Amino acid sequence: MNFAVHALDVTDSTQSEAQRLAAAGAPEGTVVTALHQRAGRGRRGHDWWDAPGESLLASVLLRPAGPVTAAPQLSLVGGLAVADALVAVASVPARIRWPNDLLVDGRKVCGILAEASSDSVGAGAGRLHHVILGIGVNLAQTAFPEALADRATSLRLVTGRAPAADAVLAAVLEQLARHYDAWRAGGFAALRAAWLERSTLPGQTVRLPDGSDGVGVDVGDDGILVARAGDGRLVHIVSGGTVEEGMTHAARH
Repeated sequence: MNFAVHALDVTDSTQSEAQRLAAAGAPEGTVVTALHQRAGRGRRGHDWWDAPGESLLASVLLRPAGPVTAAPQLSLVGGLAVADALVAVASVPARIRWPNDLLVDGRKVCGILAEASSDSVGAGAGRLHHVILGIGVNLAQTAFPEALADRATSLRLVTGRAPAADAVLAAVLEQLARHYDAWRAGGFAALRAAWLERSTLPGQTVRLPDGSDGVGVDVGDDGILVARAGDGRLVHIVSGGTVEEGMTHAARH
């Protein structure tokens, strides 16, 4: 895959900018980066905090063929890609906390957000139109807001130095291209063993669909988490993300 990087100083959100480019027909491999986001976002509507110039903030446009139900797997693909990239560029062995956080010593160093748009009319109804894979890596922070201080970290805090954002981006894109190609060829089954090797499963506490806590047991070849509820039941959970319907070709309706 060829990547074309749109590097911005400040934007509302790299996700929003990538969505605008996708709606205008931008090709797969389009990447938006920013030094700072005014309205960055994470999973479940949470805000994404960043200090200007201290993070890698990137959104990658992917246009995989297939049903919209396959989209959540790309969050897992992205997590594996970043985990491998952090080893390559900073010798940091981050662990993947299902579905899309990367931890070092139990603290979050990276978050990933996959937002999918699907076709809703015509012969392509129910098929993926595109996926925007958002990646935020804490690079140079030496301190975090009080609400994050006990659960966030950065590559500087972990290693004593902050790698250049461009070097981390290059490593992430290299690994993403490799794992994305493997996923397109063989689905998540082709990556499952590598993903589990880098993950905090089994035994991770996870939120069940009914709002209660369960314990993660395994991830299947389809990327669906198998968790055990408090009453012993096995529950199957699809990884988080958002899907927007109503995309047809290059237009948003």
